[in-house]
Amino acid sequence: MSIEDNFIKTHRELTFRLREMNVQKDSDFENLAIEMFRFQVQYNSTYKKFVELLTVHPDSITEYKDIPFLPVEAFKNHQITTGDFLPEIIYQSSGTTNTGKRSSHRVRSIDWYHEVSNRIFSSLVSPVKNLTLFALLPGYLERKNASLVEMARSFMKASGKTERFYLNNRDALLKDLTRSISQGGDIVLIGVTHALLHLLESDNVSKIPVELLDSTFTIVETGGMKGHGREPIRSEVHSRIRKVFPNSKIISEYGMTELLSQAYSLDGRYFTPPSWMRVVVRDPSDPGTILKPGRTGRIQIVDLANIDSCAFISTSDLGSMKSEESHDFEVVGRFDHSEVRGCNLLSV
Repeated sequence: MSIEDNFIKTHRELTFRLREMNVQKDSDFENLAIEMFRFQVQYNSTYKKFVELLTVHPDSITEYKDIPFLPVEAFKNHQITTGDFLPEIIYQSSGTTNTGKRSSHRVRSIDWYHEVSNRIFSSLVSPVKNLTLFALLPGYLERKNASLVEMARSFMKASGKTERFYLNNRDALLKDLTRSISQGGDIVLIGVTHALLHLLESDNVSKIPVELLDSTFTIVETGGMKGHGREPIRSEVHSRIRKVFPNSKIISEYGMTELLSQAYSLDGRYFTPPSWMRVVVRDPSDPGTILKPGRTGRIQIVDLANIDSCAFISTSDLGSMKSEESHDFEVVGRFDHSEVRGCNLLSV
């Protein structure tokens, strides 16, 4: 069998097994992660070089926690792809940290991204097909390559509803939201954190109809402040939202340009990932040490949906695991200096 035929066969088999996984619980993760690792070492030139420079032999890895995690910063300086393909879309990070280059995630199939994100939201939050979704996404909507906008658009399409995106037209958002609330249904407002807080704590508050203030609907906050003021902790964000909408259900989304999967927090603290996603928390000063639940360290993520890029990423986020029995995790902040020496290995 040729190299190309072997690639196609293995890619098809791995994708099939991912599709067969139950979003909330699946026992095949460990085996699939090891196979994905060996597949990507073979066909992802950047990741292969990284693993080789760490002198790790693929056959020596028997547990997913021992798999080398590629620093997320590599997505700024390298084309992180498994196999050769013309991407249908290239997602780029917002570039709000003044570090120059933006991360780029080359996506082989946009339908695969839709499938993954739709399955996760439908299982962990609410069936996408039943949603009436409103999206308040300034800072994302202006860009044509923001994965968050694409996800929201795919949800709207799956539900058969009209696209409802809002930039700075907050009066229109409040009017449309109030109208939909009166009609009933599964109403969801997804918004970038700073835009939601501005909507609720500016002169706009006096314009919010009473029926909307007292209504029950879901608010999904994501993205943080993006330079619009200090970064409040999540409990504070939820408290400020609930002060205006006391009956709302508040959910947080954890996602990254470099990941195809998302995790959701329904309790205001811990994020629940899909079954093909795992988090490992390591000591920043001793990367070989995995920290016990409750201790804060660098978050590393396995996202097996990243079959066409890299499924094993060391992020710039700080957090901790909830418990030994759970895969849920908490995010508490980011590194002050995200660049790590692991990326320098790739520059030699």
